Amino acid sequence: MLRLGFVSLIALLGISRGLSAQVNGDFSGTWKMDAARSESAHQDVPTGSSTVTIQPTGTGITMETIRSEGGKPFHETLNLKVDGTETTSVGDGGGIVTAKAHWDGAKLVVETGRNIHDSTVTTVYVYTFSANGREMTIDKTLTVQHGYQGVSAPTTGHGKDVFTRVAK
Repeated sequence: MLRLGFVSLIALLGISRGLSAQVNGDFSGTWKMDAARSESAHQDVPTGSSTVTIQPTGTGITMETIRSEGGKPFHETLNLKVDGTETTSVGDGGGIVTAKAHWDGAKLVVETGRNIHDSTVTTVYVYTFSANGREMTIDKTLTVQHGYQGVSAPTTGHGKDVFTRVAK
C-alpha cells in the first residue's frame, strides 16, 4: 500500500511539472493579428497590420508591439516581470508606461497604465495560448479615467483579437 502511495505521489508530481511547463510554455516568437477574426480590425478607427513579438529575458519577458492605428504607426516595447512586480518602459510617443504581468493559470495577464492627453488610460490584456502553440488570443479591456461621468461618455471598451504564430 505504501508503495502504491509513493508511485501515485511521483505520478502526481510529474503531472504537476507538466502542467507548469504548459502554463509557462514556449509562447515566445512573433505573432501576427488575424484581421478577419479580430475586433480591433473592425472598430471605428481600425487597427491595421499588427504584430506582437514576445521574447524571454533573464527576469521576465519583453513584448514588442508594432501596428498602425488609423493609418498612424505605433511601436512600443514593454519589459515585464511575470511575478506581478511593476515595471516602467517608454511607450509609443515617449510617455512612461507602468506595467505588471502575472500568470492566472494558463493565461498571461498584463496590466498597463499611461497618461494620454492628461487622462490616465489603463489596459488589462489577457493572453491565452492555444494548446498546439499556433494561436494567441488577447482579451482587451481599456479604461479612460478622464475625471468626469456622463451617460454619453463611455469610459471602458472591450475587444478580442486573434493572432497566429509566424513561422520561425
